[in-house]
This record gives sequence, C-alpha cells and structure tokens, in this order.
Amino acid sequence: MKMKQIAVVLLALMMLLLTACSGQSKNEQKPADNGAADSASDELKPEKGAKLKVWTVKDQFMDEAIADFEKQYNIDVELEDVFYTETLDRLKTDGPAGLGADLIVFGHDRVGDAAKSGLILPNDYFEEETKENTIPSAIDAVSFENIVYGYPNYMFTYAMYVNRDLVGDAKLETWDEVKEISKKINDIPNNKYGFMMETNSPYFVQSFLNGYGGYIFGKNGTDKNDLGISNEGSIKGMEFFRSLKEILPIKNTDITRDVKTGLFQEGKVGLNIDGTFNAASYKDVPFKLDVVPLPKMPGDKNPLAFSGISSFYVSAYTKYPNASKLFAHFMASKDMQMKRAYLVGDIPVYKGVSDELDKYKDKPILQGSIKQAANTVPMPNIPEMEYFWGNVTPTLELVWNGADIKKTLEKAEEKMKESIETGSK
Repeated sequence: MKMKQIAVVLLALMMLLLTACSGQSKNEQKPADNGAADSASDELKPEKGAKLKVWTVKDQFMDEAIADFEKQYNIDVELEDVFYTETLDRLKTDGPAGLGADLIVFGHDRVGDAAKSGLILPNDYFEEETKENTIPSAIDAVSFENIVYGYPNYMFTYAMYVNRDLVGDAKLETWDEVKEISKKINDIPNNKYGFMMETNSPYFVQSFLNGYGGYIFGKNGTDKNDLGISNEGSIKGMEFFRSLKEILPIKNTDITRDVKTGLFQEGKVGLNIDGTFNAASYKDVPFKLDVVPLPKMPGDKNPLAFSGISSFYVSAYTKYPNASKLFAHFMASKDMQMKRAYLVGDIPVYKGVSDELDKYKDKPILQGSIKQAANTVPMPNIPEMEYFWGNVTPTLELVWNGADIKKTLEKAEEKMKESIETGSK
C-alpha cells in the first residue's frame, strides 16, 4: 500500500479509535520554517515583559520551533529538558512553589488527572480554531468533561526500531522470527542483544494484553468500574510477555529507558520496541535504521500498541497566560506539525494533511509509525488511569520473575478497585 493510502487509512482509524475514547515534486522538500500560527493569534496580546519556561524533550525540532516563535513574537522562551511522563507530576510539586513551567507537554492519558487537579488552564481563547483545524478524535482526547484543555501537536505510538546492520533484511512479521534472530545476536556478557524493550513499563507491555482481548477500562476506556486487566485475554498476553525472557534474560528493573536507548544508539541492539516520542534519540545512529510494526503473536494476533495525542498545556500557575496560549497555539499550527513530522517522525493531527505526508516517504520512523497506527488502541484519559500505572508496574516485575500470572493480575486489579473507591494510591 502506498504511503498516501496508508496515511488516509491511518487518519480514519485515528478518528474512529480515539473518538470512542471520549503539490510538491517527488524530491523531498523541507517544510516551511516560518511556523506562522493562524491569524487569530494576532488578536491576543502577550503580557508586557513575558518570558516563558517550557518543559518537554529537547531536540532539533524544539530548538528550531522556539527560535521561530521568538523571532515572530519577541518573547524569550527557555526550554528545560523534561521527559513527557515526568512533566505533570513535577508541576504538581513545583507549580505551587512558583518553580513550575508556563507550558508542559504530556500524553492525553493524564488530561483527566491534570484537569481535575486544577493544574492546567482550558484552551479557551483558541478553542473554536483548534476544533476547526484538528481531527475530532484528537480534540476528544485532550478534553475532559466537555472542556478542551490541550493544543494537540501529534499522534504518538510505538513500534519496532530495527538495526538493519545486525538484523539484515528479515521481514519481522512474527515473534518466532524475532526470537530466532535474537538468539543468534545475543551476547549478554558483552552487552549485545538481539531484542530489547522496557519490560517494567505497562505502556509497552499492554500491547500484548490488548492483542489477546485484555483491556484496562470497559466502554472504550470510559468505565472506571469495569476492569479487564485480569481477564482471560490479559492473562494470555502476560504469558506471552514472560516468554520473551528467553531472548532477554536480564532483570526486569535493569532495562530502563536510558539504558536501552544508549545500547541501541551504540549499535548493540538489533530490535528495539520504542515510541515515536524517542525518535530524536536515533537521528544519528551509525547504522541503517528501519521501523516496522510490532510482529504478530502466536494465534495470528496483532499486538495493539497504545496510541496517544501529545499536546502543549498551559500551566494554571503561569504568570503569563496570554503569552503561553500564543506559544501553545503556535506549536499546534500546521507548519509546526509538518516540521515535526519531517524532523522527528511524529504523525500530525492537523486536518487534511494526509496527502502532504506522501512527500516524507523516505522517513523510516514516520513510515513505521503510520503502519503501526493501524493496530493501536487509544489510552483512556479518565483520572483513574493513574491507578493503572501505579498498580501494574510492580506486577510486571513479579510476572517476569515467575509469579503466578492469574493471581498476580487479580491482586493488581483488586488494588486498582480499592484505589478507585477510596481515591488514593
């Protein structure tokens, strides 16, 4: 299937999945660098002397985007390198102390938590424009109780990053292939691995549970009283997860994001499950890089990777709400989303860009992400999602180390129920 067709299918799938949860030449051309936001931004005036602090991952795209914004608005922006999963929790402590950022970036699974906790401001001034320019599924994802909070930037998911110098031209369509290749490459004493993933992260492991019919919350992620993390599908998915220990025979807690990223960058890992959000880390790897969808599991079942919408959010503690809204809106503009797709490989959520993605056919990360997106499920965004992360993370270590899977999952589900009932971890 051609990239253009795949992109069209992708956007349709995104709209279906996430809504349930709440003319250039053939030669590649770099997108425009002016990053001009839409005309409505001219009507909102930034506060005098405004200076902004932003928490998100530092990469080439963010450096260029900030430079474009500063030039256009004459507002200084300080970027602090904070990973997406850490921004909101850090704001909970630093915000009240006056040390927080004016804008933060995180995945839509935390929207309910952030809104309910009063940590972020609604996307009010640009709400209608954001709705008009963004695919509906992304709007639903960054909204809570019918209020839009986010300024959507892109869709993210995860797939298999491939070191073709180590792996060769294998199709990687099944996990049997992955296991066979990994056993040939593995040289554990010398830190060389055929396959790696963060085995202590529910975010990645959930794909196996989802593939066999497991789920977190019922009614497409909206029913906090219907839990499925110990159902038959989840148990089967966790059994498959533990089978990967035969090709990754190291401690669950030793495989951190930093360790795995470093080893892959050095060319010591053949196959690496990672997110599009970490793509910038592999921009200059010394080997031929490819990205392919997650292979099929036994029973011809596709792992269903989590999909999410990443957005900028304005902190409720900012002293410069107008300037912050201008920046968030600027980052959600079409130019910025297309520039991110070119430089990083993330999938834009701006309406009508599917045809334009065809000109990026030589970008392996973007190609792989688009193909994987056909087999994803959206992360729930209700506040109770925090109890899933908190209770399932320690469960993974127990399962990896040989604990009874059914009993372990049932215990984790019971703890989730207790947390939901009491409102505490």
